[in-house]
Formats: sequence, C-alpha cells, structure tokens
Amino acid sequence: MAVIAVPLLAMLWPVRLSASEKLDAIRRALERSSVSRLQEKVYVHTDNMCYFIGDTLWYKAYVVGAGDLRPTDMSRILYVELLTPDGIVAERQSVIVSPDGFTCGNFAIKDSLYSGYYELRAYTRWMLNFNVTEHRYTKDDAHYFYNNRMAADYFRHWEGLYSRVFPVYERPDSAGDYAFKRMYSRHKQRISSASKPALKAVFFPEGGTMTVGVPCRVAFELTDEQGAAVDIKGKLTGDGISPTEISTTYMGRGVFSVTPAAGRLRASFSWQGRDYSFALPAAEPAGVSLRLSGRGVEISSSGMPAGEYGLSVLCRGVLRHFTTFTLGASGHASLTLPDSLPAGVNDVTLFDGSGRILADRLFFVRPADGQTVRVAVDGNIKATYSQYEEITLDLVCDRTAGGAPMSVSVRDAGTDEPTYDNGNIMTDLLLGSELRGFVADPSYYFAEATPERDAALDLLMMVQGWRRYKWSEHADTVFRPLRYTPEKTLTVEGSAHKSLAVYDVENGEARNWRYGQFNVGIATDTAVGVQNENFELGDISQVNGHLGVNHPDLKKEVLVEAEIIFGTEVLGGTQLTHDGGRYLFEIPPYYGEAILKMKAYKEKDSLRQSMTSRKVKGMMDDTAMPDYYVKRDLFYPIYSDKYDYYRTHAPENYGGVAMPDGSGDSLLSMERGVHMLGNVSVSGHRRGRRGIDFEQPACVTDAYELYNNITDYGLSYGMFDRRMFPVQVARFLYGNMGRRNRFNIDSRIDGYTYFRSYVPDMEDAGKTWTNRNEDALLDDLGLRRLREVRIYSDYEPRNEDIPIEQDRYNADVTVEMVPFADDAVQPAFRDRHIILPGLNEPADFYNPDYSVTRPAEPADYRRTLYWNPNAHADADGRLRLRLFNNGKTSALKISVAGITPDGRFMVYWK
Repeated sequence: MAVIAVPLLAMLWPVRLSASEKLDAIRRALERSSVSRLQEKVYVHTDNMCYFIGDTLWYKAYVVGAGDLRPTDMSRILYVELLTPDGIVAERQSVIVSPDGFTCGNFAIKDSLYSGYYELRAYTRWMLNFNVTEHRYTKDDAHYFYNNRMAADYFRHWEGLYSRVFPVYERPDSAGDYAFKRMYSRHKQRISSASKPALKAVFFPEGGTMTVGVPCRVAFELTDEQGAAVDIKGKLTGDGISPTEISTTYMGRGVFSVTPAAGRLRASFSWQGRDYSFALPAAEPAGVSLRLSGRGVEISSSGMPAGEYGLSVLCRGVLRHFTTFTLGASGHASLTLPDSLPAGVNDVTLFDGSGRILADRLFFVRPADGQTVRVAVDGNIKATYSQYEEITLDLVCDRTAGGAPMSVSVRDAGTDEPTYDNGNIMTDLLLGSELRGFVADPSYYFAEATPERDAALDLLMMVQGWRRYKWSEHADTVFRPLRYTPEKTLTVEGSAHKSLAVYDVENGEARNWRYGQFNVGIATDTAVGVQNENFELGDISQVNGHLGVNHPDLKKEVLVEAEIIFGTEVLGGTQLTHDGGRYLFEIPPYYGEAILKMKAYKEKDSLRQSMTSRKVKGMMDDTAMPDYYVKRDLFYPIYSDKYDYYRTHAPENYGGVAMPDGSGDSLLSMERGVHMLGNVSVSGHRRGRRGIDFEQPACVTDAYELYNNITDYGLSYGMFDRRMFPVQVARFLYGNMGRRNRFNIDSRIDGYTYFRSYVPDMEDAGKTWTNRNEDALLDDLGLRRLREVRIYSDYEPRNEDIPIEQDRYNADVTVEMVPFADDAVQPAFRDRHIILPGLNEPADFYNPDYSVTRPAEPADYRRTLYWNPNAHADADGRLRLRLFNNGKTSALKISVAGITPDGRFMVYWK
C-alpha cells in the first residue's frame, strides 16, 4: 500500500523568526528555485509507429524549458539512445540542439539486433540533476569498484527521462510483405513460467494521509499481476463505518469518501474465483485532510496547533501561487486557487512554518484553445493511392505559427496497429512526461472535455505517489549546488587516481582458472621448510583482495595530459588537477569519431613523462602499469525501466471504436519461445535447463570500447587485467543482477571454457581448455588480440524482478572472448586510448521521384513515404508536400509535431 511521503526540510531557522517570517523565507526559496532548478523536457517525434529489422528509424527531438514549454536556451547537446528489449543500450547518439530547441537524427535497426520491444530514451545532461535515486546494492557490490563514490555513480537510476517503446519485427521473408509479423524472443536456457493470476490494489488518500475523525476521499487502483487494469466492484469495511460498495470507473481506478476511525479499514474484492482483502493505510491520530473541487480547496484537520500555515502551487517546478492562511480552533479553512494557473499538471502543497508537508495533491488544468496550433490538410485525402502515384498534400495552420519548424511524417497505414501510445507532443509535454511510468491512451483525456473524462483525468492525478518536481528540494532555504551544468559544448571530465597493482599472472596459473582458482604462490613443505612443486591455490574471486577497498582521492595534484586526433589534425593540452585529482578539458565540436589519449604524471616528471618524450617505456604494452589511473566521468544512465503492461499490449478497441477490417491485425510467428499474439502470451511447454545458443548472444560489443567503459566506471583500475576481465564485463553490463548474493560467471574462447568465477562440479564441468599452449591463450586474451566480446545470459536488466533459478555449479553469465582472425592484432596501450564518439550528423531522408520513370516491377517497399524534420509553413500558414507512393496501393497516415517560439503545440488535426 503506497502512501505519499511527507518529508521534513532541513531548514536552519534563526531562533526568533516568527511563523510568517519562516513562511516568507519558504516563498523566497520557491521563487529562487523556479529559476535555478528549472528542468528541461524532451519530446521525440518519429516517422513511424513500428519497425522491422533492417529499417531506419527517423526522429526529431524537441527540447523545451519545463516552466513555459518554450524552446530551451540552456542545453546544446541531447543524448538519444536505442535500448534493446533487455534494457541494454544498443546505440547512443549525441546530437546538437539548435537555438530553436530542436534536433534530428536516425537509427539504423541493424541485422545484428533481435526483434522485440525497443525503447527510445532521450535526455540532456542537465536533466540528470533531477529525480535520481539509488539502485539497491550492497557493500560487497561496492568493493568491485575503485572506491565507494564510483560505485554510487554506477548504481544510479533516473526517472522522468523521455522514453518511448515501439515494436521491432523480424525482417519479412518476402521483401515488402508486412502482413505476417514475427517477433522472436531471445534464446534463454530456461523459459520463465507464467505468473499466476493475482489482484493488486494501491490506495491513495487525497492529500497523502488519512486522519482519525476527518472526512477524506481515497482513490484506488486495481491491476492484475501483469499491471493490466481491472474494473470490478468491491466493499469497504472497518471500525466505525457501515459496509459500503466501492467500484472502479475507468482503467481500474475509483474513489470513495470515508471518515476513518482509529481501527484499520479494509477493501474486499472478488475476482476470477478468488476473494481478496486489502488493508488501507492507517489513519493518523493528528493531521490534515485536503479536498480539491474545481478551484476550491477545503482543508480539515484534527490535533493540529492553531496558527499560520502556507499553501503553494507549483506547475512544472515553477511557483505559480503562494498564500498563507490561519488555521483556527475549528481546524477548518477554505481557500480558492486563481483561474490563471497554467495548463498541465499542477501540484498544490500545504505546509507549516518548518517546511513540513502536511498534504499535497496533483490536479490538471486543461489547455486553452489558443495553446494548440492545429495543422490540417486543405482538401480531401483519397482513401487509397495507387502504385508510385504522385501525391500532393497542402497543410494549413494558423498563420501566427508560420515559420515555426515542425516535423512531418506521411506513412503507409498498412502496417499500423492499434496502440495505447496514441498521444502527441501536447499530451506528452502537458501530461505524460509529468507522471511516473506510462499513461495509456492519453488521447482519451483530450478528445473532448466531458464530465466523465474530467473525472477520469482527476482520478489519474489522485493515484500518483511520485513527484517529478520535489517540493522539499524547491523550498529548501539552504543553497545546494547541482552536480551538472547545462552542456554547451563537448567536454572530457574526470579524475586521476593512484594506480593499483593487480597480481601478475603466474606461469602455469591459467590452467586453474577453469576451476575458479588462481595461484597464490609456491606451496611450502612445512615439515622441511622448503618449497615443493605444487602451487598454493586460492579462490579466484579473492584475487585482488590485497588491493583493499574504497581508495581515497589524490593527496597531491598531478598533471593530466590529453591529446585528441581528428583525422590528420591533432590537438593537445596539459593541466594541473584540482580538488584531489579532478580535470576538465573542453574540445571543439566534431562529427564522427576521434582518438583520445590521456595520461597523468607528477609535475616534476613532465619533461620525461609527456607524450612527446621518447624516454617513456612500455607505452604500447597493455600489461604495463601506468603511473596513475585516469578515468572519465561517464554520466550515462546504466539502468532501464521495466515496461508498463500497456506499452507492449495492443487494445482490443482503438479510441473506443473497433478497428477497420484487418487494419489492426498483428500476426506473430509462434517459433522459438514466448511471443505476443494480440493480447495473448503464447509459450512452449518445454521446461528445464537448455544449452546456450551461441548464435544468439544477448549483447555484442567491441572489446577495447568495453574495457574503456569498464575503466571509466571504476571497475578496472587503469591496467588491463586479463584474469578478471570476464568478471568486470559481467559486473559492468549487469551490475549485481538485482541480487544480494554473488552470481557465477564463465568465460570462453575458441569454443572452450577457460575461466570460472566459482568452483564447478568437476564431473559435469563441460568442454574446457586443456591442451592449448598457455602463452598463446594469454596472448589471445590481451587487448591487442581481442576484437569483440559476446555475452550470454537469461538475465534481463529491464526485468530484474523476474526470479532466475540459481545453481551454484552453473554460470549465470557466459562471456565469450572473440580474437581477431588469422592472428591479427590492434594497437594496445599502457595509458588511456579511447575512440571518442563526437556528434552524430543526421542523414538525409530519401524521397524518390517517379514523375519521369517508374520501376518495371514493384521494388519500392517504403513504409514511411515522406519525412521532413525541418518543415516550415509560409507566412500564410501553408505548406505543400509533394511525395510519391510506394510500389503498392496504400492508405495514408499523417503525423505532425512542432513547438512555436512562444510555447504553443503544433499537432495534426483531421
């Protein structure tokens, strides 16, 4: 049962401040934070609703200031990521945000990817200052990192970043035949059993808490075990009340009024042949109840001291209303909110002079008619267009929006499917992005303003326990600087640390890695005091235990030298670190990739250790220990969110209306595992552990790039450790796998297991390396020989709550090292050598012209017929589109998005 938290501000008041003076200080803090803590928001418009392997996804991103929803003037770099169904980043792009607040790009959905539901995630670095929480981890998890701060940076999770989920299907067997859609699940050794049906209930007292003897409204939400809404009736019982019927009204949500007594209230429901009883949050002996009706706020309390209190309204983190009022002996007060509140989600908060939240509640203000610019087609759109037919569409909009950039997509509607993700730039920026998770069917709330839809929208507000804009942080009278500044240009920022010497690999040691052991040293015969021929073996998981944990920052600053190479151009610089080893280099913007080299050394050794010196030995030896461990600060989010039920399921009805014949069909092949057929999950009957399919890795990545990321997150201490590299890989990609206990890791090369992080059952150890030359093996495991790393695991970071059967004698993760063919090598270095991605330059969308020549046979299978991320209407608000149909008869779907300089939304309107 969730109850809204009521945090207490850490405010240091002078002893003699009156209540009104304290409240005035809170008002000033809210006004300051309306500027200093102003957030940014992102909306991404894509060319299509679904994709197939081999397609290209085209996008246009709009970055706005949250306060007025106008194009941002803060960040100039946006990060857009394509995440796999498992929750691993398949590709990350850095794109320039124009002064008009937009950017564009494209992702190629490569053949190496597998089908499933992919996520598009977008954020600026400034956005990472907000809504960050700690992903659960233990002290033992932290010990894998250089120090606790690096562990804390890794185990971070962000909420409130832009996210959109879309299906990616297998490439059609016949080019252009999109009627039969297949989505294969990734191969796993074990097939998860379906969850048993179960009803879940969450209760949300209006304002956050219930108080004994004070009337209160309580909203509730019912879902099944998958998160799907359940609409049923139930009964409310408890001390001091008569049994009362309660029921949901829309999407499993409902509300009832009650005056709680000291005893616990319970809500009972019958569903699918089972009876369920849920306890409501306990009523507090003293507190405040807040009831909102239109613009009226009714405040009732019990046991609260009489005196002066405050009430504020924030909208998107900006203070929009502030007032103080007196709560007398009656414990009741009535207030009226102004009519001038901005459109969108508003948060009304009641608090005392100490900054303690007594009650708070979200409510929605509908946008005025003039806040949306409707873009429509002037004239009729034909029901269908023939092969390669020339199409002319005249778009019209309010002439006051003429010149504002907008993105326009025209697609073949033949592969469209019904979806709960049916919003637009307005519904997302005003509603969806303000709430945690996914708002299903947002168009329902905006289709028209009726009492039923208004009530449903208000219920949606009442069942929110999360706040994007934390009132306690905004009202804090103590200034707390934010970690990240708005990003204006490319930078390389990080820190230098003392290098840590890992154990050298002893002769003959590698043969014991497959048993989960390493050589501690030469065993000594205690009887005679001499060494014998046997090695003393130790648990390989403890191999670096001698290094200690939580290593401190540098006590004496050093020089950090950086050199960046763009083709034939070389730029370099050296700086003295500060604040215990910190450094920051600004680099000029560039497209594509550059080579970044970095090293650190003592100031007195600058002539001998600089990159231009010929006296430095071992520069091309990745097994040599550098003078200092130099790392970059990588701020990219590691963790991904679990998909909401409505993101991966299609509605039976679209917007309350049945889909036309065949337009919503989704036919999925029932091959290889679990698949979605409409809203039905279809699975095979096979159970038990299966072998790994080495043709279907969960992840494939460049070995040197992976090592650099591992180093920058603090899991490698500046020197390549070929012994523990498999553990570092698994820990970097999967964290702690959502467990409190250690997980098992195998590593393979050339089809043989050469490493285990655990002691296996030797009778069932499988195919291991036994007869290969050890020097050749160690050489192949070096950075100069490794081409890529492939990962195999049943674990899905996105679904870490799904239990995975654990076996002490089998691997949870298998890491396969893939060397270059034919003994080829790449340069490897002692110091940092990084292929540094620059900015991504968007490609041009191809619009064919069939006005002169048409293909003799159908050969154009485009599903997106037209895409323009930077379209402009003229001064009269008109824009003419000229395009050609693909090689079959098609119906059209049009999609438009845009933001005017004054913060109005541009949307397509039929």
